[in-house]
This record gives sequence, structure tokens and C-alpha cells, in this order.
Amino acid sequence: MINPNDSFSEWADLIENLLSETESIGIGIFGIDQTILYANKPMAFFFDIDSDTGRANNFFINPQFTTLLRETQGLVFNGLLTIGNYSNTSYVLTAKVFRTESSLLVFAEVDVKSLFENNKNLSKLNQEVNNLQRELIKEKRNLELALNQLKETQQLLIHSEKMNAMGKLVAGVAHEVNNPIAFVYSNLYSLENYSQEVFDTIKEIEAALEKGGSNETLERVSRIKTECDLEYLKQEISDIIQESKEGVERVRSIVDDLRRFSRLDESDVKHIDLTENIKSTFSIIKSEVTRKKIDLKFEYPGQIFVDCFPGQLNQAILNVLINAVDAVEDGGIIGISAFENNDNVVIGIEDNGCGIPNEIRSRIFDPFFTTKPVGSGTGLGLSITYKIIHDLHKGDIQVESSEQGGTKFMITIPRKI
Repeated sequence: MINPNDSFSEWADLIENLLSETESIGIGIFGIDQTILYANKPMAFFFDIDSDTGRANNFFINPQFTTLLRETQGLVFNGLLTIGNYSNTSYVLTAKVFRTESSLLVFAEVDVKSLFENNKNLSKLNQEVNNLQRELIKEKRNLELALNQLKETQQLLIHSEKMNAMGKLVAGVAHEVNNPIAFVYSNLYSLENYSQEVFDTIKEIEAALEKGGSNETLERVSRIKTECDLEYLKQEISDIIQESKEGVERVRSIVDDLRRFSRLDESDVKHIDLTENIKSTFSIIKSEVTRKKIDLKFEYPGQIFVDCFPGQLNQAILNVLINAVDAVEDGGIIGISAFENNDNVVIGIEDNGCGIPNEIRSRIFDPFFTTKPVGSGTGLGLSITYKIIHDLHKGDIQVESSEQGGTKFMITIPRKI
């Protein structure tokens, strides 16, 4: 506490009266040059007065000291007085300020000093709580990110297992089907040769009979040919054999397409003809395309060679094609294009279907998001497609759609990964 001097005596009566009004007060006397002439304990606390030097670390903030000097005597201020240092300390006190020609008296009704200390500690605790909340929010975001990454990893594992299972199934089916198909194919060629030999033999017999046979025999042979409709049988057998050969060729082509699509033995980067890869996916959706009478068009300049993960890329293209098939009505149109663009290859898949509403367009690549009825879709197709194109092939996939109808996917991948 700063000791009183002679200037204290001139305020003695007033101070005594004020002290009788309240128990929690702060009293300070200041010279007009802002020197501290007297301060009791509460006031010394608020001005942070050094007991050794008598210097205050805090000062008048609002109103400022110079403002209080505008009046020459009497009560010059009555209200909320702010004391602090513009940095980390600020006290607001209910105060009255009086002035004489030589000094100012500050009388402040204040809470006890310990309450301010508690408020300071509470502020510190609040700051610590805020810091902890920020840390919790940060940890929550990290956990959400980890959860999303876990979901994405789970999707890729599911996708990988599905592709592996399908590859094994296709390989097994191809192995089991190829042998009997080869057997049937060989027998059809033999049957074609043998039937031709039979008809050639009949022709030779007819020629021999015409040279040495009786009229009765010739008439009988002619009647048999007419009754059996030999010429029709000859043509029909030839057509049946030819259609059977085409059917077997079709089965072999489907098996080859399935094997090419699954690419079980090509889990690493391979140098492939992209157009042949795209064609192989058509066999997977052909039944649905045929059922809905969809006009499926594929435009490409010729062979386009890229380095990619063939099985994964096939799956990404198939996922987009399946969505396009689901989106179009019967008799709709799906157009596929492939072309080279500098060091990239662009695959376009466009349909004239129902389009994608604006409010969900940004969510179509989100895991487990689907607009299909429960049980009709998993919401993983386009999410996996995005991962395959964006993460695995370091490419990009863009979507253009109109609510009036029509959607276009543009898939861009580098020619070399």
C-alpha cells in the first residue's frame, strides 16, 4: 500500500462518508500528472502497483485520464470505469471520480479481489476447455477420416474379392466349356463333310441309275426323292450345320470375352488394346441391352493401346454402363466413345436416360449412396469406379447431366501409369 501524504487530509471527511456506504471499495488519489498519491489495497490490485517502486502497470482505459481532467472540480465521472493495459488485463468497475485543482479521487465499488482472481482463473480454465474442445473436434475429424478410409479399404477389398471370385468362376467355366465346345465344333465339321459325302453318293447313284436302270426304277427313285423332299433336306441340313457352327462360335466368343473381362491373371499393369477391353464388357450387359432394345453404339478410331490394370478398368467401365442401362427407357440410346488426347485416353459413356437431379449430383461417388430401391443396389458401383480411375490409374472422371434427361461420363486416364 502507498502511504498517504498531506493531500490525503483534504479528502478525509469525504472518504469517511463514502466508507460508511459500502464495504467493498477501491480508493485512489492521483495527481493531475497521473502520479499515484494514494491507493488502498483493492485499488492497488486493479492498477497492479509495484510495492517497491510504486509504479502502476495498468492505467485508465475508458475514460482516459486526460478526459477526467476536463472539469476543474467536483464530480467529473460517475459510471463504469475500465482499468487495464490493452493487452491481457481489463477490469470494469462502478466508480465515481472527483477532482480538485491538484488531484483526482477515484472511488470504486468493487467485488472482492479474490473474485477477480477467480474470474481470471475461470477465464484460464475456459480457454483450456476451448483448447480441449478444438482438440476433440480435430480428433473427431481424424476419426471420421480414418473411418472413411476404412470404408474405402473395405469397399476395395470387397471389390477385389468379387473380381477374384468372378475370375476364378469364369476360368473354371471356360475350362469346363472349352473342351465340349471343341468336341462339338469338331463334330460339326465332320458332320458337314459326311453329309456332303452322303449327298454326293446319292448323286452318283442317281447318275448310275439313269445310265442303266429301268424306267420303273427311275420312277421309283424320283418318287422317293419327291416324298422325302431330298433337295430341301440337303439345304436344311446344311443350314442347321452352319447355324450350329455359328452358335458354337458365339459361345466360344462369349467365353473369351468373359475371360478377357475378368483378367484374373492380369492384376498388374498390362499393355492392352483398350477398344478390345471395352468390347469385352458388352457381352456382360448384352442380355439387358437386348431386352430393353437399347441402341448401343461404340465409336473409336481403331486400336488404342494403354498401360493399365485391365480387370479393374473393365469393372469401372462396366459399373458406368450398368447405370446407363438402368437409366434409359426401352428403346433408349447409349453411346460409347474412346479416343486419344495427347498423353491421355478419354472414354465417354453417354445416355439419353432420366438424368441426375442437381441435389444429388455431388453425392453419386459417395460410398453406399444409391437412389435405387432397397435390395436393388449397394451404392458401391460408382464409388469403386471413382477409386479405380482416380486412385489406381491416376485419372479423372467427370459427369455432365440434365434433369431434362441425359447423362455423360467422361473418364480420362494416362496412357502410361
